[in-house]
Amino acid sequence: MELNFTTLDVFTETRFAGNPLGVVRVPASLRSKLTEDQKQKIASEFNLSEITFLHDVVPGESFANYDIFTPRSRMSFAGHPTIGTAIYICQHPTLFPDLRQIKTVAGLVSFEYDEAQKTVEVAIPHDVYLHKQKLLPHPYPEPSRNPTGESTVPLVSIVKGMAFNLVQLADLDSLALPTEGLLPFADLYKFEHLDPGSGWDVGYTGTFYFTDLGYQKNGEVSQRQLRTRSLGSREDPGTGSASAALCCYLTLIEEKSKGKGPFLYHLRQGVEMGRPCDIYVKVTRREDGEGIEEVKLKGGAVEVMEGIVHVD
Repeated sequence: MELNFTTLDVFTETRFAGNPLGVVRVPASLRSKLTEDQKQKIASEFNLSEITFLHDVVPGESFANYDIFTPRSRMSFAGHPTIGTAIYICQHPTLFPDLRQIKTVAGLVSFEYDEAQKTVEVAIPHDVYLHKQKLLPHPYPEPSRNPTGESTVPLVSIVKGMAFNLVQLADLDSLALPTEGLLPFADLYKFEHLDPGSGWDVGYTGTFYFTDLGYQKNGEVSQRQLRTRSLGSREDPGTGSASAALCCYLTLIEEKSKGKGPFLYHLRQGVEMGRPCDIYVKVTRREDGEGIEEVKLKGGAVEVMEGIVHVD
């Protein structure tokens, strides 16, 4: 069995920056032959934070299925694989003519392509939940590092199966301090700190550090500027799902007098790794301010390598 693949650097316009992604194409003739175990072995061989398996469109359907894998497991949703896969589709119109929807475990994802900017904006599936029962302590409790004054950090699921400890730090010097996440590598999939019985007590729990740099005008709109770092099984240069979780949380705690939004965010991640990423998130609250109506994630990607995966 032979599968074509392309690697892309996501959340950047520059090769060898951003967050690498492998997109493995699965033709219709091999759809039933490629097993879950083989996909996992391929993902482990790539050893990137994630790869996707992009299936040909089934006749009569308006979307393509895509499967997201880390070197350890399948993921229900992740942002940078979704952006990268959507960019790949848009830049190969002969393979995927007029396709603007893809589907993964978490649901159907619609996206729009900006030809001029070479970016896609995706309406991501979300099922936001704020955990309450087993919150972890802030790793830097001193006031000079912890601007919130809270002894614990919020733990937020963007969808069932994808949760993040959100650790706010006072400044960029503080942001440079962490060398690991709040959970050890062996505990990332044990969901021990997710609210038991909530329905969101499954999947991955990572750590997302951030520093709030305030608002900056971008044309006629004001964007909240955030510098971020993601540490889980490794440090990730650009994490769309964690970015969405953080921006949803910040939107939910905004004063209700600010209305439903949309609230705009520009996150810059991967700087400490030498792989800077620019991630844009737009969040709209429900009218009552108690939940999230819509989350949109935007970014670019550039192709880097192509090749063939040989599968026995």
